[in-house]
Amino acid sequence: MVSAGGRNGGDVDGAAMPDGPVSCTGCRGGALTRLPMVLTDGTEVVFVSCHSCERREWFQPAVHGWEQIPIDSVLRRSTKYR
Repeated sequence: MVSAGGRNGGDVDGAAMPDGPVSCTGCRGGALTRLPMVLTDGTEVVFVSCHSCERREWFQPAVHGWEQIPIDSVLRRSTKYR
């Protein structure tokens, strides 16, 4: 499991973030690159890229597994306002 650094350089909420989905939602392949991170607004997400079909998706932890979120939402939540 990979931990994502929080705003103070430590783990988010004192624990490591989950790795994300175990298979691609497109081809069901298991060879995935998973990058857990925390967006500017504090939302915990995992970017997932499939090695087989090259599908790229963003997910956030949900009550029963993972919820896919659109890139527009990721960009909006990552915007810094001055």
